[in-house]
Amino acid sequence: MAAQAEPTQAERDAQKLYWLEHSSQPTVEAMMLDSKAAEIDQLERPEVLSTLGSVAGKRVLELGAGIGRFTGELAKTAKHVMACDFMEVSIAENRRQHEALGNVSFMVADVTELEQEAGAYDVVFSNWLLMYLSDAEVKALAAKVLRWLAPGGVLFFRGVLFFRESCFRPSGDRPRKGNPTHYRNPRDYFAMFDGAELVSADSSSSCHLQLVCCKCVDTYVTVKKNQNQICWKFQKVETPHPRPPLYRTFLDTQQYSDASIALYEAVYGRGFVSPGGQRVSQQLMDSLELQPGMTLLDVGCGIGGNAFLAADTYGCHVHGIDLSVNMILVAIERAAAAIASSRSSSGGGAAAAAANGSSSSSGNGVISPRQQQQVPHDVTFEVADVLTRDFQQGSFDVCVSRDSLLHVQGKQALFSRLFRWLKPGGRLLVTDYCQPSTADFSPSPGFAAYIAKHRYSLLSVEAYGQQLAAAGFAEVQAEDCTAELIATLEAELAGLQAGKEEFTAKFSADEYEVLTSRWREKLARAQAGEQRWGKLTAVKPLQ
Repeated sequence: MAAQAEPTQAERDAQKLYWLEHSSQPTVEAMMLDSKAAEIDQLERPEVLSTLGSVAGKRVLELGAGIGRFTGELAKTAKHVMACDFMEVSIAENRRQHEALGNVSFMVADVTELEQEAGAYDVVFSNWLLMYLSDAEVKALAAKVLRWLAPGGVLFFRGVLFFRESCFRPSGDRPRKGNPTHYRNPRDYFAMFDGAELVSADSSSSCHLQLVCCKCVDTYVTVKKNQNQICWKFQKVETPHPRPPLYRTFLDTQQYSDASIALYEAVYGRGFVSPGGQRVSQQLMDSLELQPGMTLLDVGCGIGGNAFLAADTYGCHVHGIDLSVNMILVAIERAAAAIASSRSSSGGGAAAAAANGSSSSSGNGVISPRQQQQVPHDVTFEVADVLTRDFQQGSFDVCVSRDSLLHVQGKQALFSRLFRWLKPGGRLLVTDYCQPSTADFSPSPGFAAYIAKHRYSLLSVEAYGQQLAAAGFAEVQAEDCTAELIATLEAELAGLQAGKEEFTAKFSADEYEVLTSRWREKLARAQAGEQRWGKLTAVKPLQ
């Protein structure tokens, strides 16, 4: 994150003048600065509140409450809502609409100067606030919120911070005389909030903000094909100090660091981090007979290549979910780049799709009508644990997972969740690394070290099929595709060797040797029948 100077009084004055101009008419259109405000408001409010989760019986602090778009909704079930905004005209309109509810208090205050009692709130909620603060002000607010939130406990609702911001660029289409807004990269918000921590007096424990989820606001993708509206949900948790690393942290600092992602793409192609890259993904997507308008859940979506492919080639709406912050942020950044590209040029859809990591043609080599126009991707992305995240029953036509369930310990529980999320008749497709099916299988030292290093949890192809059937799926097909994996590894290794000069110029000779050595080891294990590759398909019964 680029260093930003300390906020000045001139900056605070500029923000106040900006909102004096846009608050002169306290309406939804004025607050959202968008010609489609009424449509978006009706769709996004329930979505945002659903992501927040229940606030029943909770004490809520709403920062930047404005005219109360969310105040009344929060107050329907909350014990009490404190609505705070620095624009008196906005709070006056909020009070006019919601004071009669009886459980809402109103405060005119600048959040940068606000002080509240420690542990006074169960939920701190803001919508479009932090982008009007400097980096230093956001960091200071993160530390304050951590103090204001109740600590919670094993059987008690943990204190929750929820915020939503515009990233990269504006979403509204209303003209503005000036715009002092900070349209940050989402990475900046992670840097500012992941580091917030309160250490106990004896330094034995600490409270910090632990990510629950970070996701695009689907409404903006549906209405505007725009992934730059993003919301975050954190919980206040207490852990020993120093805090133990999370599995998410392991993924982001080890297997899916920015450097590792670049190396994967050097082998698999832009947008892909699994065997065969776009070629195999194209074959798999073709086999699903996808149709325009279908909803597809991509579990372990990585950096988005498969999701972009399904959206751009087949016209699906795709929701990608992954535990790695690094990979999701790459996917969001590329989706945002497609928005900028579509605004700055007309036509050239195939070239733009390729530039953003998506397919340029359908499986038969013909550019689809959808791709003949340059359009942003119909995809949403989310950082979350698929074993704790929930979706409504029957949300998706198709669920796909490409070589990512090896990171999941509780596969049987996951399959039950996927079964519930699919519509009747919905289809599931999974590819994954596997182990042999023999009951007495014991991995060789090299394979055991490989599994331990990556913290993989592997099943046999047959065990995968049995777990899918146990979850209720029908028409289960569990296919051992190790021969295809071997051919793919051989082709990828040959590609690395042929492109050695280009690779070493971009990376280094040492990285080339490490990567080719890893591929030779995987190839040897696959040829020995130890490291296997499975493809699984299944259908949720109509009844």
